Amino acid sequence: MQATDGIRWHPVIRVHKFSEDQTAWTRRKSGILAPDGHLIRRLAGEPEDGIIEVAGNLLVTVGLNQLTNLIIGGGDNAFSHTNAIMGVGAGTTTPAIGNTALTDDNTSSAYYQQADTSYPTQDDGVITCYCTYTSSNANFAWNEWCMAIGGGGTITAGDHLSAVTSTAPTMVNHATATLGTKSTGSWQLQATITLA
Repeated sequence: MQATDGIRWHPVIRVHKFSEDQTAWTRRKSGILAPDGHLIRRLAGEPEDGIIEVAGNLLVTVGLNQLTNLIIGGGDNAFSHTNAIMGVGAGTTTPAIGNTALTDDNTSSAYYQQADTSYPTQDDGVITCYCTYTSSNANFAWNEWCMAIGGGGTITAGDHLSAVTSTAPTMVNHATATLGTKSTGSWQLQATITLA
């Protein structure tokens, strides 16, 4: 009997919803204008507005191609901190494998930015990435999210994925879920992908 092995892609996201009071307290206490979720938690405690967790997302074709190209030593960029982008949007259209950006891409209801400092990480087949959206950005209904790999150069946060780096980034995955409506405070998106 021949042994076989398969790989399962198991993503889970959590949104840590820190209130505006917690964010303001952390700014005053630390002197940092845009503190990330780790600092807010350390100085102001657990998220006052709660945590929501949702499993599942769709690995899109362009993302799969980039990941498999990296395995064979292709010249594509890796999902390192330098190139790690996470995006959220208000779109509710069901994701499809042909997606290359969020449904609400290039509107005021989408926002992409670089992952928090020191992320992503990986340990024994588990990739973890955090991204903190501060009080002044991504203030809309969060109904979709994605991860993307930057095309090179500095990541400049914005609403149009193809414009956040000098060469267009590559979307890796796409999911829809009702995560809440952000209007103030700092929300930290945590994505954990297990390959097993």
